[in-house]
Amino acid sequence: MSIAEFSSEKWPERWREMELDKKDFALLNELQMNASQRLEDLAKVVNLAPSSVHDRLRRLQRDQVIRGWTVKVDNGALGLGVLAFISIAMSVACSSIVPEIEAIPGVEEAHSVAGEWCMILKVRVPDTAGLLALVDRLREIPGVEKTQTVIVLKTQVERPVITKAPVGKKSEARAPALSL
Repeated sequence: MSIAEFSSEKWPERWREMELDKKDFALLNELQMNASQRLEDLAKVVNLAPSSVHDRLRRLQRDQVIRGWTVKVDNGALGLGVLAFISIAMSVACSSIVPEIEAIPGVEEAHSVAGEWCMILKVRVPDTAGLLALVDRLREIPGVEKTQTVIVLKTQVERPVITKAPVGKKSEARAPALSL
């Protein structure tokens, strides 16, 4: 069942309380494409005063829809030319090895997953020797049974998730944040 198929009664309380309208979605889209835009430029996009845009952004931060402001960097320019995904099978709970994984510098993301593998890591390292050292370090963690590494040759698509205001009766007013 997709998020769009849920009725609002089935949503967790936090989601029911948090409502976004078309202007919120437009701001989120603009910020995902370029978070360094001036309030004045964002205001033109949504046809609001800059002070209203500021208030909306503060609300989106307070409600943790916007969880942070970041910068995209060229990892190759920083000497991190190898991107890989490492699947991990474990004999222990995923959460039990999170501190060890967080201590490994090259790990960018760690996701618990369903299926044959327990966790998938996104890692960036300078070269294949660095990748081998990272995998060896992972295999030394108690409870890690096996790993499988996939090296990215070229990233074909990398983009933010473009959000759209929900379609239907509530789209003109305010609609629940996750009914995409």
